[in-house]
Amino acid sequence: TSLNSGSSGNKEAPDTPHQLQVLKHQKEVWETGIDMFNRKPKRGISFLQEQGLLGASASEVAEWLHVDDRLDKTGIGDFLGENEDFSKEVMYAYVDQMDFAGKDMVMALRYFLEGFRLPGEAQKIDRLMEKFASRYCECNPNNGLFASADTAYVLAYSVIMLTTDLHSPQVKNKMTKEQYIRLNRGISDNQDLPEEYLSQIYDEIAGHEIKMKSTSKPGKQVISSEKKRRLLWNMEMELISTAAKNLMESVSHVQAPFTSAKHLEHVRPMFRLAWTPFLAAFSVGLQDCDDPEIATLCLDGIRCAIRIACIFHMTLERDAYVQALARFTLLTANSPITEMKAKNIDTIKTLITVAHTDGNYLGSSWLDIIKCISHLETAQMVGTGVRPQFLSVTKSYPSSDTLSLSSLKLNMTSLDPSVKESIGETSSQSVVVAVDRIFTGSIRLDGDAIVDFVRALCQVSMDELAHATQPRMFSLQKIVEISYYNMGRIRLQWSRIWQVLGEHFNKVGCNPNEDIAIFALDSLRQLSMKFIEKGEFANFKFQKDFLRPFEHIMKKNRSRTIRDMVVRCIAQMVNSQAKNVRSGWKNIFSVFHLAAS
Repeated sequence: TSLNSGSSGNKEAPDTPHQLQVLKHQKEVWETGIDMFNRKPKRGISFLQEQGLLGASASEVAEWLHVDDRLDKTGIGDFLGENEDFSKEVMYAYVDQMDFAGKDMVMALRYFLEGFRLPGEAQKIDRLMEKFASRYCECNPNNGLFASADTAYVLAYSVIMLTTDLHSPQVKNKMTKEQYIRLNRGISDNQDLPEEYLSQIYDEIAGHEIKMKSTSKPGKQVISSEKKRRLLWNMEMELISTAAKNLMESVSHVQAPFTSAKHLEHVRPMFRLAWTPFLAAFSVGLQDCDDPEIATLCLDGIRCAIRIACIFHMTLERDAYVQALARFTLLTANSPITEMKAKNIDTIKTLITVAHTDGNYLGSSWLDIIKCISHLETAQMVGTGVRPQFLSVTKSYPSSDTLSLSSLKLNMTSLDPSVKESIGETSSQSVVVAVDRIFTGSIRLDGDAIVDFVRALCQVSMDELAHATQPRMFSLQKIVEISYYNMGRIRLQWSRIWQVLGEHFNKVGCNPNEDIAIFALDSLRQLSMKFIEKGEFANFKFQKDFLRPFEHIMKKNRSRTIRDMVVRCIAQMVNSQAKNVRSGWKNIFSVFHLAAS
């Protein structure tokens, strides 16, 4: 309300000092509330509601966010992206108050982002984009281009990626139109959108970017420590460079100036030439020498080599070093565990460290690491004296000279004391905790790395379950754990993860061993209940994809016990989560139909 609003003829005009004072006080309260909102959005909203100036309903708050241009757009975006119930209600109301009818995708996205800045957190962006896609399809029900809201959701993300790629000064190699079209292949229910349509989007974004929030700068403390670290690193590298220069000049017969390599990219060609002899030197050192100091140096060398290969995406070199490290753990199926020494335990710890520090770059090398972790769990059983029926016998050997982890019996008394100590060390608290951190830390892996991690875990799980008489369910249990940890990821990432996990549950749920199939079904039931709790917007099909394994198992598994359990799992979901089920109804009725037939 303006102090200058109205005229002398208006009965509500502040024509007395008291009325003017009341109006002035109201304006001051509004200004205070807006200032509080711009610093702490939730606090500002609570303050204005307590003062009776702002309604308590989500729709009233949403309308205020739309119309008051004094509000900070970054604050609006952060508040709308929050995961708290009231913030989500306001966000839903805010988007529902927007009309996208007749607008193309880019125009609608521009209109959507005019009123606020996208928050910097992926989860917040995901909630906003998911609701936007649902509302866009709701406003344009006759849009023949999009098979479902999933298409609008993925396309909206790709438009944001494109505007960042084309207009960010940090991106040197800009995405071409052909690359953008390839990026969006199969996003409309496995069908392609028309190339002309995607081409128009590319041209539109290339000519006029969509403004978004820039990345926040790191704090002073981080910058200070980073500067200090780089200063120390540069000093150390200067000493090494000087020593190398003197050494090379002393053996050189060619009089030529020495050129120092000062660019990061110079490391790649040098490492490509040197990685093979480095690997040979480190491997021989580990194989032939029991000196702990030499073993530590060799392991540090392998760890640093893996780091370099990861940074420069040198797949061949990375795989070679990770495989070498895995072999020296003596955890692989044909390794002679009777030779396990302290250096092998240190190798296991180094492999775990690599998983912690370089997980985002390991790609297919995750398979070697997960295999070792699987065998490590068996070694921990042996070290703690677990009964043998809980172990998987995957290969037998005629001679005790080649006794391996997979064929090791519980008779620890026949082993050398140093070997017993080494095997016991595998179950030490530090090792157990470090391994657990690999799985709990999977939430910090990026979108591509988590898919590589899950794919490797599923492959190892299939190997464990393949044994006819003594299957192991270690990796299957870990799959359930990491599913819980990562279910909160943005839908784009979770959909990619579930493509791998869903296929694995399809196979495991049809395992001829009923105990395994029952465990898989029960795990799937628990995961599904948690997933359905999150609800789903109209026109999406995330639930349908998530519940598809129940339908597959019902079709393919002929066991009465398993089919009965599928029906009971689905019935329990309906009884407890019916209000949250959307696209999942199709799977539910399909299961009931199969049961009836």
